Amino acid sequence: MVYIMRLLLSIGFCLAVWTQAYAESISYDILLFGNKIGSMVVTHQAQADGTDLYTLVTTSKAKILWIDKSNDSRYQLIFNGGKLQSSVFKEVENGAVKRWCNITWDGAKYQVDSHRGKYSFTDVPTYSSITAYFEGFKKSNRIFYESEGDFTSVEYPEPNTMQFKTSDGHKSIYHYVNGKVNNMEFKISIATIYMVLSK
Repeated sequence: MVYIMRLLLSIGFCLAVWTQAYAESISYDILLFGNKIGSMVVTHQAQADGTDLYTLVTTSKAKILWIDKSNDSRYQLIFNGGKLQSSVFKEVENGAVKRWCNITWDGAKYQVDSHRGKYSFTDVPTYSSITAYFEGFKKSNRIFYESEGDFTSVEYPEPNTMQFKTSDGHKSIYHYVNGKVNNMEFKISIATIYMVLSK
């Protein structure tokens, strides 16, 4: 009996370790005008229940037009069978919530509660601006943008490069090397922010 209990505990421990080990994290430095202003970490983890958890966390601090700004963003997505089940996004600037977007699947449609208001949609997101970090370079007509809760068209201006313009007026450009996002450009109205792989 003692042997069986020890065996079961050993199996349970190994399964727990395997589940935790089946995760991939990628770290990027955030650059503005050539200076490092923060960091970004994206993570994908396969869960024990068969779902996939994706997170993205950014932290940055910079002086823009003589104004000190700190910005922290967090995304958390759950996919099941390659389909979005839920998405939570929050952006905090100088200690105050600037934007948020919470999306949940109710079995028939997606319910959205965000800084843009409340609404719903039925198209199923299978490819998003966050999952793109882990799915390799692939061509798709559109991509889901979690922070605004909508889809946008995708362009491929050159080999291993994907770009899209979002409903908030920003432009994102992903540059792939060997199937992974090597660096990214995030173009806003006053500057271009770069994310490059941390060394």
